[in-house]
Amino acid sequence: MVAAILRDFIGDRKEGLLFRSKTGKPLSRSNVLRRPLHPVPAKLNQPKCGAHAFRRFRLTWLRKNDVPKDLERFWMGHEDEEIGDRYSKLKQDVEFRQAGAKKMGLGFELPGKNCVVGPNGPKIEFQSVQEMAASA
Repeated sequence: MVAAILRDFIGDRKEGLLFRSKTGKPLSRSNVLRRPLHPVPAKLNQPKCGAHAFRRFRLTWLRKNDVPKDLERFWMGHEDEEIGDRYSKLKQDVEFRQAGAKKMGLGFELPGKNCVVGPNGPKIEFQSVQEMAASA
């Protein structure tokens, strides 16, 4: 599902940054945090967070869904921790990994197809963000 949304977002582009400004330059980290990211938790009476919160959420979701530790480390981009991680062949078993990813899902619902993310998109309507968070 995420791959299909990314394909739609990328369109016919074959080069350049995935998430970029209108001029094709990298998005400013501070603008991404201040404009679309920080206002959402503030409106939901949650603490301000940065991009690392997404990694924390994902790791928590993987553990809640009993993902094998070697796959957890693989999906999180971590090194093998024990000899069993090297012996296991789950990383090479694409079909198993895809089935596991489909079974556990994302842990949240994706916004509608016309949702624009980034400082150059339209301003976010906080009412719809609250509804989206409440339904997750």
